[in-house]
Amino acid sequence: MDFILNNQQIMVSMLSLVIVWIISLIWKKSADKAQIASALTQILDIIQDIANGAETRGLDNDVKKQMAVAKVTTALSGKKKKKGLVLKTFGTIGGAVEFVYRNRKWLFSAAGKLAKAVF
Repeated sequence: MDFILNNQQIMVSMLSLVIVWIISLIWKKSADKAQIASALTQILDIIQDIANGAETRGLDNDVKKQMAVAKVTTALSGKKKKKGLVLKTFGTIGGAVEFVYRNRKWLFSAAGKLAKAVF
């Protein structure tokens, strides 16, 4: 007890560092979830554009998926952090496109469960 009282400045500094570290961990996880939701929304928009486009409506599903993967890759090429997060979460861009296509009705609840599992 005397050690703590004699070294109050050190103890307060250590305690504040621990508190800041915990807050940064919490903020990082919520920021990652927001980034994942943003990327999935962007992928969903691309999938819907391909599905509703007049020239792409009659194409085979595999061709539509390849087109979606190419467009998503192009859209995320300038955003390295978002692309890295998508790759970390889904493994590949094709996996992310497949996830969005299969879960498009319940996208954000499924994305929240996935983010909890990955992080």
